[in-house]
Amino acid sequence: MLVFTNRQLTTNLDNEKAFTKAYTPFSDALNCALVSSNAIDNSRWKVTNHSINLTDQAALAELRKSFSGAQPILVYLHGNNNSPDTCFTRCQALEAEYGVSVIAYSWTSEGYQPNGDDLSGIDNGKVNDDLDEDNFSKVSKNKLSEGWIQRKARRYAQAKTNAQHSAASLARFLRLVAAARLSTMKMPFSIAAHSLGCHFVHYAITQEGAAESFAAAQNIILMAGCTGSAKHAAWVSQINPVQRVYVTYTKADSVLAAAFIVDGDTKLGTDPGTDRVKGVKYRYIDFEGAAKMNFGAHRYFVADPAKTLSKQATLLFKRIFTSEPDISTADSSLKVVYPVGCTPDMSVCYMGNS
Repeated sequence: MLVFTNRQLTTNLDNEKAFTKAYTPFSDALNCALVSSNAIDNSRWKVTNHSINLTDQAALAELRKSFSGAQPILVYLHGNNNSPDTCFTRCQALEAEYGVSVIAYSWTSEGYQPNGDDLSGIDNGKVNDDLDEDNFSKVSKNKLSEGWIQRKARRYAQAKTNAQHSAASLARFLRLVAAARLSTMKMPFSIAAHSLGCHFVHYAITQEGAAESFAAAQNIILMAGCTGSAKHAAWVSQINPVQRVYVTYTKADSVLAAAFIVDGDTKLGTDPGTDRVKGVKYRYIDFEGAAKMNFGAHRYFVADPAKTLSKQATLLFKRIFTSEPDISTADSSLKVVYPVGCTPDMSVCYMGNS
């Protein structure tokens, strides 16, 4: 997989540790590398073709190689507390499950300071916090005073800041992806942003050329958005892809419930509210009560290795990740994809009983 990043990239390491916790705030710098599974030594990942401080020309050359391949492109933007290892694992699962070629953007979502140091004055305890975002779901109201909760809350806040201060880099990446697609006109691409990645998109879209870049994508998928629900229509309406913007949500999302406990902000991925984007290019997908949600309500777009998605969810995500419409003209009914159907205007579709 091709992975772009604004993390500082260490060229003398050939595993996931090449992607550091440090970045330069407000910079549009981009680095990239090729990442593959490593079966030779104890490291999980093989990192090759390190490219530092890419020029636009060099970045386009790397992107064109992916767009000249044989599979549709999925650009993936991860959420909170995703280390490089977690990001690569998720991308590998997406490629295996949906038959896409993933181009990922890895950012410093673990919540460390820009220089890579830990935050000062927090209780590190004995817990390894560099796990994926599902670990955040352990936060509860009656434990807010505990040291590990305070640590998670502060790192989550810092991750939000890191996203805001990385907006120029993400916007530049999106512009280059669009340019690579338009210059090759081979494989289509769609963009999937997950969790705090939606907060990242919210800030990146204010940067020059970012909104226009989305117009080259077929589908934009905002999944389990860890960004404010209130007034989200103001920025989501700026996203105008070739086909459609999808917003997925469910009140069963325990990670977003924890985020609400920490910052008091109702999340888009929990309840979009009544202030929604109107128009044929925007569809909200309600996963409340959907089958097989027990494997993890926050990442229902990709299954654990030993478990499976429902047939409808697998079909839905396969279509939109591979740049197809969610509903095919060959479908005998809406329930082929949406078990409980859709509202008459098709603005909301339901994956389970609400």
